[in-house]
Amino acid sequence: MTDVVVSADVLTSFASEILRAVGCDEDIADAIASHLVGSDLRGVHSHGTMRLTQYEKQASSGYLDPTGRPRVEQTGRGAVVIQGNAGFGHPAMNLAMTEAMTLAKERGSSVVAVTNCGHTGRLGHYAEMAATAGLASIIGGGGRREHWRQVAPYGGVEAKLPTNPWAFGFPGTGDGPIIADFATGMTSGGKAQEARKRGQPMEGVFLQTSEGVPTNDPNAYLRDGGAIRPFAGARGYGMGLIAELLATAMLGTETVECNWVIVLIDVAAYRSSDEISEMVSEIVDDMRSTRPAPGFDRVQVPGQREHFIMTERLKNGIPIHPAVWSELQDLHSRLTTPAQEDS
Repeated sequence: MTDVVVSADVLTSFASEILRAVGCDEDIADAIASHLVGSDLRGVHSHGTMRLTQYEKQASSGYLDPTGRPRVEQTGRGAVVIQGNAGFGHPAMNLAMTEAMTLAKERGSSVVAVTNCGHTGRLGHYAEMAATAGLASIIGGGGRREHWRQVAPYGGVEAKLPTNPWAFGFPGTGDGPIIADFATGMTSGGKAQEARKRGQPMEGVFLQTSEGVPTNDPNAYLRDGGAIRPFAGARGYGMGLIAELLATAMLGTETVECNWVIVLIDVAAYRSSDEISEMVSEIVDDMRSTRPAPGFDRVQVPGQREHFIMTERLKNGIPIHPAVWSELQDLHSRLTTPAQEDS
């Protein structure tokens, strides 16, 4: 089946109309729509507009409050916390990044927490925001594992942890910032959903059955009680567990879906911007000079593949799988078409 190609502007307006119909205020709807389309532009469809069907179900079921607006709070010891007020996570994370970037520029570094919010989208987006402002970033978290049993602990069968992602970012060169954004499972729940919607197996053996047998069948996880395998074995399990401890032991269990910790560093507080830029270029060029292994045409650095895809799709449009596009059109029609009165 041929993908449907949609321009970024058209897709953003389309997504915003759905979100306003779901109950979001216009500014929040526009912010979420821009984020989702930004993910599609970068080829990360698992965190793009396909999520709108999930968001509509969460809003209509009372899982979250589409009208919820984040606010800035402080603990008794002065720590900055963004209270998400049970709303979508994107505006909460945007507010958190604004606060964290301001503080980092003033003090050299900052730590800001985010609590009680829904799905926050692609975590790498927020690392990109920081890198564009000349800041390095470490962003991680998760939470509500009693609801989001997705990833099996290393050596275990049952899913116990959420996918608890981490994102790391650093100011880059002309090809964009250096961004490492990954779930602590071998894949994310969204990528499994994307594969199922496309009627395809996963690209690798990222899942396991309910008996702990490795598989690439998304239904083994989404339908049949299996689990996502931890990435890098015990290492990924350890990173997922630390994220869960930060999100719940430190920040508390009250959340719609996730709690986050954002750490930003103003790299220019340590060396001049010119010195840092020169060293970034040297390191990146060294990585790219590596002889490609069989099956690869070149070596890239994290985040720059997405930058290249975005440049191409801004020019030529975003390909959307026809099954996903049909689902979104049905959702849009159902939410935005006025109900006809009985004669």
